[in-house]
Amino acid sequence: MTDQTSQFFAILTAVGEAKQANANALGVPWTFAQMGVGDANLTDPIPSRDQKKLINERRRAPLNQVKVDPDNASVIIAEQVIPPDVGGWWIREIGLYDADGDLVAVANCAPSFKPLLNQGTGKTQVVRLNIIVTSTANVQLKIDPAVVLATREYVDALVLSVLPPNKVAGTYTQVRINERGTVQQGYNPTTLAGYGITDAMPKGAGGLLAWPQVVAGQLCKVPDTRFFIMADETTDRPVGFTYGIGMHMAWQNGDMGVDFMGGVAGTEWYGVRRFNTDGTGVWRMLWTSANFDPESKANKATTLDGYGITPASQAEAEGGADTAKPMTALRVFQAIAKVVKQATEAAPGWLKIGTQAQVDAGSGDDVAVTPKKMRLGFQFYPSGVGYVVFPTWLGGLILQWQSGPIGNGVDTTHNFVIPYPNGPFAVFATCGYTPGSGVLNYHAAAIINKAQFMIRSSAGSAAGSWVFSVGC
Repeated sequence: MTDQTSQFFAILTAVGEAKQANANALGVPWTFAQMGVGDANLTDPIPSRDQKKLINERRRAPLNQVKVDPDNASVIIAEQVIPPDVGGWWIREIGLYDADGDLVAVANCAPSFKPLLNQGTGKTQVVRLNIIVTSTANVQLKIDPAVVLATREYVDALVLSVLPPNKVAGTYTQVRINERGTVQQGYNPTTLAGYGITDAMPKGAGGLLAWPQVVAGQLCKVPDTRFFIMADETTDRPVGFTYGIGMHMAWQNGDMGVDFMGGVAGTEWYGVRRFNTDGTGVWRMLWTSANFDPESKANKATTLDGYGITPASQAEAEGGADTAKPMTALRVFQAIAKVVKQATEAAPGWLKIGTQAQVDAGSGDDVAVTPKKMRLGFQFYPSGVGYVVFPTWLGGLILQWQSGPIGNGVDTTHNFVIPYPNGPFAVFATCGYTPGSGVLNYHAAAIINKAQFMIRSSAGSAAGSWVFSVGC
């Protein structure tokens, strides 16, 4: 009977230990998929590593979540949510199943009754199982989102991960959002440019500009963006020329205007005009499209030859005597290859690293083998239930051994310590003998599939045996 001295704990089963070792050694995912709860036939169960199932399972359903304990990186927390319309029994034992349907962890718990709604009460019950493992790196969650329920804690954590409280509260005239419409940052611009508004350019009609009073020795700037037509002043300026005034700079009784663009009859040119306060002056042409065409400019070179630089030849690179000419990547390679040769058993040199395919096939006598490629796939689990996996270049051969009871003259099905990726070649059961009895119990074993075998005994009662198997 459960009382204040009762102990509750969770352990990995023998199958779970083997699968964890396999996941750690090969780096393959270890996927937890379902959790089962039971009433243990109203007994006080003690978890056993040899368990293959719960004593009396009442419900098995997909997991709600699997996560690593934030306070202990070696503890995995598995969680299942039982809805209000399921129940009518006690919860005394808990089991965790992986994606293959094997029981990999088992636990007992303080008795808890899960009522049904027609009993006058109901509750949504969360069942959690904490398991200590050697590594959580390969643990994965496999769920069906259509059938699992989420706890309030899980939803709150998920919302906070999407909407973290890292924004400055306030009122903004502009905000930046992401593709889901979540506000990322806020702004309060103080200029038109900050709002994406460009300055307008005023537009006016013709006529000469009136100049302000010029103070002797003072530099005056008079901006003007209007366009107009002037009469011909000298033969340096074509008749009917249209031009624009960008900025006037004036000194004392005279000033100089810079016309930054002009043209007539399809000819573009730039000029400078020296003029008086009454608007008269003389034009001087700086350049025209007749003597300068921007489209005819030379593009920058993309090769050494384009800049008139001659790179070293192969002979010069291999000779290593020239000190003036640059070397291309090809010449550098050729110079190195001239000095450093392929290594052989008789001569030193460079040696490439062999690929895993070359190591597995044992081909190629001109490459090096690294320890990682030599050991690839090798595993050793020394235990009463154990195995040896040879490296891939030895074909990935797998030897396994395990012990356990055999049924009373009937066929019984058992799991290999680890499934064979390609399949077992053979499975053998030892012959049991009790010293002094004069009776031999004969055992026979047969392969079922990659993960299971069948065994049978001639004994009239349950007998023990060692089982050995080989495969790849």
